[in-house]
Amino acid sequence: MMVSTVYQTNKKTGVVHAYSSESYRDPVTKKPRTRRTYLGRVDPVTKMIVPKAAPGSRNRTKLSVTQSDELKLPPEISGLIAEQTKAISEMREELDLLKAKNREMAVLVKKLNEVSEKMLKVLD
Repeated sequence: MMVSTVYQTNKKTGVVHAYSSESYRDPVTKKPRTRRTYLGRVDPVTKMIVPKAAPGSRNRTKLSVTQSDELKLPPEISGLIAEQTKAISEMREELDLLKAKNREMAVLVKKLNEVSEKMLKVLD
């Protein structure tokens, strides 16, 4: 009998699962077969196997990477990101003001069109 660890990646989620694979010879068919036993998920950061939870348990050990963890960026880059974020928020405020002015101008154009139509009717 030969035992090895097999890693299988879920193509949909990208999660890597680890299995213990044991080779044996089937006595009836006389062919080699394998038995796989699920060991757990592979932590993408530490590359360690996170063991499977106990049956019926919903509390699984968390992986190292969580959504709250972010990559540590150098201070120069985080400063640039902060500046860009500030500039974007200022531009959005300016855009909102310009949209409001645009709506006011559209109302004025509509009123001018109504007045000019009335004047054309009077002149005809």
